[in-house]
Amino acid sequence: METHRCPHPAAHTQHFFTAALENECASSLTDHVDTLRLAFRAVNDRYPFTLTAGVILPDHLHCIFAFSAGDGARGARWRLIQALLERVVGGQRGLWRGFDEETLSDEGELERRIDYIHGDPVRHGLVRSPRKWPFSSLHAYIHHGLRPVYWCADFAPRYGARSPA
Repeated sequence: METHRCPHPAAHTQHFFTAALENECASSLTDHVDTLRLAFRAVNDRYPFTLTAGVILPDHLHCIFAFSAGDGARGARWRLIQALLERVVGGQRGLWRGFDEETLSDEGELERRIDYIHGDPVRHGLVRSPRKWPFSSLHAYIHHGLRPVYWCADFAPRYGARSPA
């Protein structure tokens, strides 16, 4: 995932999003990750945002977007991203369960959510180390010196999680 840290946090608001597929056993997001990335770019062309952090898992994704103060197109972005992916995946209406959004109140909450995002593949039992998951902004964070190479948070795998790779 391509990420860019917001250089002027006071001029932007940070929002944490989760979008999930209706079928929790589906893998449409990772099966169509390139299409999902193209959808993000297309939406960014129409409704600009900065992707602060993100992770794409088989059946859901988490991301933090930075928006200009007063931006009112958050819902429109997600509807368009979801519609573009549905169209490519085979015109499946009802592919998505929906999305949740939370405005992040301060730098501490932003950092906690970034770490949550990067640790989610481990919590779901998909990998043993966050660096092993290919669809994560953690790689950009490490590359730009925002996280150490062997970054690891405290992870408690979820009950019923898959066996890690």
